[in-house]
Amino acid sequence: MESLRTVISRLFADAQDNQSTEAFVSQVNSGAYYGLFHGKTPKRRRLDLLHPETDTTVDLTLLYNDCVVSFPLTANRIHYGTLVQDFLRTCSSGSCAEQLGIILQIYREPPFTLVKTTRLMTFLHHLLSQVPITPTTGLSGTHSVSLAGQSAMLFHPFPLGQLLEDLLPTLSLRSISPQNPHALSIWIVTLYFMLSCLQSNPPQAVLQAGVSSAVILAVIKHLLTELTDLPATDLSSLQIQCFQAGQKILDFFMLRSNGGSESGGKGGETTNVTSPGLVSFYDVIYSFPELYGHFLITDASVAIPQPPIVNHNLWLITLHYMISSIKQDHRLVEKIPTAIAINIIKHVSREINTLPADLSTIQVKCLNKGKELINLFLLGPSGDGASVVSHYDIIVALPDIYGHFLRGTFAQSIHWTMEKFVNELGKRRRHLAFLMMPPDASWPLISQMSRRHEYNDLTTRTSYHMFEGDLIEFVKDGNSTSIETHFRDMLFQRASMDEFRQLAISLTQTGLDTTQIRKAMVTKVRDVIRCIQHHSRLGKRPINEIEQEPFNPATASARGEDIKMLIPSNMNLWELMTETADQLYSFVAADFFSYQDILQDFTDLVYTPEGEPYPPETKHHLTKDNGLVWLLLQLFYIEKVSTTVIQKDFEGDERLFEKLVRLYNEEQILSKDAFSLRDLSLQCAINHQKAYIKDVTNIKHRHPLVAASLLHAGLCYQIQAYFNKRYHSNVPKDSTLFCNLDLQEMSKIAMESQLRQDVVPYTLYVYLVPTNANVSTLGKSGTTYVKGGTLGYTLLDLLSINAKHRFLQVIYKMMLDSELGPRYQGDVTPAITCVPPHVLDVVYKLLYSAPCSAELMIKEIFEKLRRCDKLIKMTKSKENEGTPTIPFPDQTMRWLHTILQLMNYRFIRFLKYPFYFDLFRALLLHHIKYSISYLEHRQVYHVLESFAANVMRMQIDGKVLRSLDDSSREKPIWFAESEILARIMVSSICRLIHTRGQADIKTEQIHRVLSSLYEYRLEWSSESLQYFPEAVKSFYMDTPDSPNQSIPLRPAVHPIKLQQLLSSNKAYSSYLLQGTNEYERFVVQYFSSSDNRPSLLCTVWMMSVMRKSTDALHMPSVRKLLLLIPPAKMATFVIDLIEFILNTDHASNIGDMTFVLLNNMIWKHQWLNFNHVIFALVKGSGTPERFAKAFRYVRQLLVDSTEFSKRVAKWDSLKFNPRHWAEEDFNEKFTQYLDEFPEYFEFEAFAMKGYEQTQATLDPPLQTPMPIYLTNVISDFIPLMEALISRLIEHAQTDLLIDVLDKTSRDPRICKRILKLLDYDQYDIAPEAIRYSKADVMENSLFDASYFERVIFKLTGNLQPQRCAPRTSADLPERHFREMGNPAVMGILIATLEILLTPIPPTTITKYILDMVLLRKPHYVGVSALTIHAIGLLMSSLPSDKFLRPIWQELSHLMITDPYLLEVSEPCQLIRCGIPKRSHGKYVMSQSLPDFSTTATLKDSMSARLRKAMVFPYIFNDYTFNFHNYSTNAPNTFLTLSHSILHYSSLDAFGVFLEYMRSLRSCGKLQTDVQLLYICAFIGPTLHRIEKLDSTESEFLVELMHMVKQVTTRMDMKDGWSTQALEQVFDFLHHIRARFVKSTEITSQIRDIIKSMTLPTSHRLSRLVM
Repeated sequence: MESLRTVISRLFADAQDNQSTEAFVSQVNSGAYYGLFHGKTPKRRRLDLLHPETDTTVDLTLLYNDCVVSFPLTANRIHYGTLVQDFLRTCSSGSCAEQLGIILQIYREPPFTLVKTTRLMTFLHHLLSQVPITPTTGLSGTHSVSLAGQSAMLFHPFPLGQLLEDLLPTLSLRSISPQNPHALSIWIVTLYFMLSCLQSNPPQAVLQAGVSSAVILAVIKHLLTELTDLPATDLSSLQIQCFQAGQKILDFFMLRSNGGSESGGKGGETTNVTSPGLVSFYDVIYSFPELYGHFLITDASVAIPQPPIVNHNLWLITLHYMISSIKQDHRLVEKIPTAIAINIIKHVSREINTLPADLSTIQVKCLNKGKELINLFLLGPSGDGASVVSHYDIIVALPDIYGHFLRGTFAQSIHWTMEKFVNELGKRRRHLAFLMMPPDASWPLISQMSRRHEYNDLTTRTSYHMFEGDLIEFVKDGNSTSIETHFRDMLFQRASMDEFRQLAISLTQTGLDTTQIRKAMVTKVRDVIRCIQHHSRLGKRPINEIEQEPFNPATASARGEDIKMLIPSNMNLWELMTETADQLYSFVAADFFSYQDILQDFTDLVYTPEGEPYPPETKHHLTKDNGLVWLLLQLFYIEKVSTTVIQKDFEGDERLFEKLVRLYNEEQILSKDAFSLRDLSLQCAINHQKAYIKDVTNIKHRHPLVAASLLHAGLCYQIQAYFNKRYHSNVPKDSTLFCNLDLQEMSKIAMESQLRQDVVPYTLYVYLVPTNANVSTLGKSGTTYVKGGTLGYTLLDLLSINAKHRFLQVIYKMMLDSELGPRYQGDVTPAITCVPPHVLDVVYKLLYSAPCSAELMIKEIFEKLRRCDKLIKMTKSKENEGTPTIPFPDQTMRWLHTILQLMNYRFIRFLKYPFYFDLFRALLLHHIKYSISYLEHRQVYHVLESFAANVMRMQIDGKVLRSLDDSSREKPIWFAESEILARIMVSSICRLIHTRGQADIKTEQIHRVLSSLYEYRLEWSSESLQYFPEAVKSFYMDTPDSPNQSIPLRPAVHPIKLQQLLSSNKAYSSYLLQGTNEYERFVVQYFSSSDNRPSLLCTVWMMSVMRKSTDALHMPSVRKLLLLIPPAKMATFVIDLIEFILNTDHASNIGDMTFVLLNNMIWKHQWLNFNHVIFALVKGSGTPERFAKAFRYVRQLLVDSTEFSKRVAKWDSLKFNPRHWAEEDFNEKFTQYLDEFPEYFEFEAFAMKGYEQTQATLDPPLQTPMPIYLTNVISDFIPLMEALISRLIEHAQTDLLIDVLDKTSRDPRICKRILKLLDYDQYDIAPEAIRYSKADVMENSLFDASYFERVIFKLTGNLQPQRCAPRTSADLPERHFREMGNPAVMGILIATLEILLTPIPPTTITKYILDMVLLRKPHYVGVSALTIHAIGLLMSSLPSDKFLRPIWQELSHLMITDPYLLEVSEPCQLIRCGIPKRSHGKYVMSQSLPDFSTTATLKDSMSARLRKAMVFPYIFNDYTFNFHNYSTNAPNTFLTLSHSILHYSSLDAFGVFLEYMRSLRSCGKLQTDVQLLYICAFIGPTLHRIEKLDSTESEFLVELMHMVKQVTTRMDMKDGWSTQALEQVFDFLHHIRARFVKSTEITSQIRDIIKSMTLPTSHRLSRLVM
């Protein structure tokens, strides 16, 4: 240790710099100082500051040429040889590294001086002479050392790594300070010493000396950190030398031999180094997040992102190292993550964007270096595209560099040197956008039928965010749907308020945003008014003298004949206005938007921002129209609008009223098609608010435009007086006051409803429910109601929206809201229990007429229905627990029965296509799920069961399956008591899957639903199973692995056992035949058991057979036993009875008698429900022998028996109107029917005459009678015909089916008879179809190509909101009363019917349609995009196997035969960053023409290249552009049609298309890049749906990659050449690459496919699965 202290003391003694800092700095700056090393004399080169073996001939810069080092001469002379000997002596007791570390520790102690540094370097120079970095076996040096020291150091290398690490803290380039004046000189001396040590030894020796990767990275990190502290510009000569010294160290570590470096210092010299490049610069990036964190993490924050381009030196060396690292080792391309490369490109691009427009030489040099790095990342070392990033990656990164891309530009300006590159990438992005977007995506939304994905337009899909700028233009041009178009379609299709609310909420994260709804509402108003204007007659009407006379209240007449209402010829279009008004009223009332906003929107429709009216026929605008004023008038009656807006406006500046007046068109009332209701709306508005107008007499002076309207104000006063005199005063006296009114009278009443807010609804209510009681009954006594007048639907339609709404409110409050039953005015004795039937008529007419404004009432009704269901469940639970129960109130039961009848017989079409909540249709069963099991009132249950069956039949969406699979439901089995309901649900599920597809519903979920329908096993015959979809069929197949086999069978009633029971115990026969009291308790107790009840009906049947008559039985006893059967199980027990009958071998002499017995049980005694029996006979299971017997009973009951025929004949004789809303005397006719054919529900027929009870008492007594409004066997039989026809077709019972259809498969005879069941007066069906259905002979010639074209064009019209789909004939039903109020749904169903009813084969129909679309001869004019979407919608609604497969076949044929698809696209070079060149003293971007001669496969004639450039874009262009520019082509059109079909189809369609993709690849005719691009354009827009099919998605992707391999193998792509189409394919593959790594299995498959591709394709695509 003494020797070490001696070394330290002598080495660092008096090591102070004695020259002042100021003098040094001034001398350096002036260049007047010449330091010790400035001279070139070898004696003054001071080689003792370098490694002893430094070869100065290799690197002359190590001799300190041109370097100023301030080192004054000193008298203190040190003998370094002696110091080294002393140091080595200390190493005998410890390692050299440890002793050297102590010296360096002392050296690092401040102050840092140049003297200390030079002494240390000289000491290390001499030490290295004795202890070399490369160990040798011989002695070195001239001095002798002790044997101990020599043996200790002989085989241990010099600790160079430790030395480098210990020296680093002494290196700093911070500004010179008094404490450290010679920091720059110390930096140079130290680095040159380090560099000499590294260069003078082989790399292996350096590594063994401890210079590991960690040490190297530490040195590099320190140097880079210090170099960043140098000034960016204006470096002194000494700072330049410092930078060069640091660069040399960095070059050594990161550049291989002859790697070279571009200096950022003076002269830009290049120095050759011999280092192997131990690390790459990317290793530095990973290990140095403090400086390069912004390369590693996108959102990393660093103070100043490095390197900045303003620091030219640092920028150039940093980028050079990045470039050289890759060029030195091409394998590095595979190791650099794409994310890091992209972040580097982002940084480079951002820095380039900071350059000025006028570039200096050094800035151009920095620019070119940045572009070189980008090109290297983009194209790879070989320039063939096999690199770190793809063009797609940079496209995605552009918004992060230049800001959000919108409306064709980025938020930030782009430096002119990068514009061309960015523009080229922009073209690629737009091409990719066209691949991901169909040629036309303006698919109409079909409210109530659309699947969930159809509500999400392109702008709402996350995968389309990068195309937002392109999408805006796409939507603006009408080529894609948007939120506004969705709302527009929903308004046109009369969607529910909740549907609007749900969609609006789903599209925003900030709550309900109704802006788009308001825009759509205004658009609909514009379209409706334009439609009415279009169908209105031009010119003025003749005006009589009386009308021109000024109004005089004193002489004005109040007689009806003196009041002339103006009625237009196009009156049938007014339903469009009432529909629009109902929607607008509802939105404003529900605070979707305000009156002020709508008023302003209407003003903007008519007037320019400058206040001038728009010229006629201006697109998206209107001329002023009184229809706008009429619509706004409807909002006056909303209380919050009236009190807080309108009244305040009149009390203030009347600004809103002025806008309203400006919308009024005074000429309309003088036109030929004037309409008083509309054209006097401004007068009505003034009359409604006249109490709040400040000076009503001078209003025309304040608003001159009002003057013209006030000329007709007298008519308003006349109408008010006339209504008071004619109607309001006579309501209590005349029960026919509002009957048989003509349109003139109805218009007067409607005008009164506009003039005075509540007068009309209250008057009509008193008319419906008069105070002078005229009591009648609805069936049995006790079902009393007050008989009032009737109201026609036309009058109700014409009333103002508020009048309808208020009328419904009054009815609901007085008749349907109270838990105590209907409330009547005055004292009525005895109490009236029932709602009058005419009131119910008005209720459903008003609900159909104004469904939106009545939304709250509808919701309240169904909420009460749900509460009743809960109450029934609670009652049953208490009964099971043995606790006291409160009887279900009669008033509530009566309300339930009334509502169920109303819904079941009048609202089924309303519920099938609901006007207030689409999901409610699927949830309806949840409102009655307990009632269908536990309700005990038989009459009510009869209606409930029918309603439940109809609810199941009307399901048209897969939501019902999700609803039934609700895991949180309390009821595990839905229809545990009723096999009939369970079978109906199965049939509905089958039909649903057939018509709508299985979609994304898992087979397991379907099986769970099927297993939860019924507690016992449901079996189906093979004839029925063949029509089941696969998911349902697999559940019911008779195989051991079928889920159905694990469900227990329902015990059957065996005839032999039952016969033995009856013969062995006379109690049953005695009680049933004589009613013997002594056996009553025994028999009742026996059949009270749930195990014995199934045999009860069979027992009654056996006794009837034994006595050959049902009349022989004791009726009260039979009734008492039958009442033991719960109502919910009656249908199931009827099935047991029918199976018992069919399985019993009756003697031949009583075979016909069984028909008579069954007939009597149904009709005479009414023990059995006729519809239960029919369904049981055709339930769908059994052997062929069983069905043969069953069909004989069906024929007997429906054809041969007179009972059912008599009822049908009576029904027909009463001439019920098929349009029940138009029938005002339905109740009177229905009463006549029931008087002749009464219907009973408690087996009491033997004790009744009509509805009067003939026996004084019944045991048990009858339940509380319920009013019969609509229930009857005829109406209940109609829905059952679906199951009946299905079974007869399944079992090929053609003759029976024809007989049944005549009395009440593709076989034309059957099809025609089924068609005859349609009411052609209610549907706009093609005349050819009607003629065909009514003709007795085949007329195939009716159905040529033109027929199917007309079907398509008619459907297109029904989908177009702008046309409003008005009635094509005044004879058709009003829009709101049709079976489908949605015109689009109606159009789809009619078109489907018109297609399916024809005897033309599906392949021929498909050919006709494709000929029209693809412009095959004789078609020469293209069709609109909407027409194509109509075809897609129609095709997706037809049977897929018959109609879709021919289309996919045609598509496959087109792909391999179309000449445009068979050509290779235009060749192109890979996009790269161009290098600016100097021209006339300025730098400009050069435009160079590509050379097509370098690649053999790309050689084309100029004409061929021109043809490709002209045709190729139109294949993938938007369809509407092609259509309007006469550039339609078959591939583009077919692509549009295919996407439309797949958009509307179930997910099942993708499985079929996958088959054709496989066949297309396997045929070997997929050869060109354009074909491949066409496949991508087909798949791209459908990926959001394919991804829902896990296995199918992976199969699609694998097939696609096989196709890529198949096509690229045939193409000779090299030297950076490619083709336009292939580049788009590569961008597409990168865009969807996230799908390639969803699972390890698909990733492995695709990786193997890519590896097997040819170069450079395999390299370019390798990162898809990284």
